[in-house]
Amino acid sequence: MTTGTASQLLTLEEVAGYLRVSKATVRRWTNSGKLPCYRLGGKAGRRLFSLEQIQQFLTANEQKPVVTT
Repeated sequence: MTTGTASQLLTLEEVAGYLRVSKATVRRWTNSGKLPCYRLGGKAGRRLFSLEQIQQFLTANEQKPVVTT
């Protein structure tokens, strides 16, 4: 039974598509600690990502437009 408060988990492929980056970039961000993930099967196992954490990552890394005069 699932509840409405359960966090949605995304796969590596889904996150790469959502962020419009390569899977290698997502792996690099998780390896460096920049992007949190859950690992199933140990360090070499499958990575899953919380949609909430992905949204926090986007907010924290939001690029501000450059204003020139």
